[in-house]
Amino acid sequence: MLLVAARCRVYINHCEDFALQVERIIPLVRAEPGCHRYELHANVFEEGLFIFCEEWESQKHLDVHLATTHMQDHFAKCAGWMAAPTELTVYEVSGSKSVVLE
Repeated sequence: MLLVAARCRVYINHCEDFALQVERIIPLVRAEPGCHRYELHANVFEEGLFIFCEEWESQKHLDVHLATTHMQDHFAKCAGWMAAPTELTVYEVSGSKSVVLE
């Protein structure tokens, strides 16, 4: 299992454009084989910073995801809105457990 944290810095005047574009691809990504989680979060303390939280079955699934037509189109549409290159951190996870905080 892979966990991915992707940090996207978007020009402030394009935050809404970016969020709407991501809203369009989320259902497509979540339907991909090997995708267990695909979420976008906006940082409330730093305008223009968005973080994707992703879970993928394997590196192969992540590689296929990044090469899909909808992701390549997404990258092209968003290219001019990005204030910095996207930073990905990929974690390899061998197991997990749920904990309930009371």
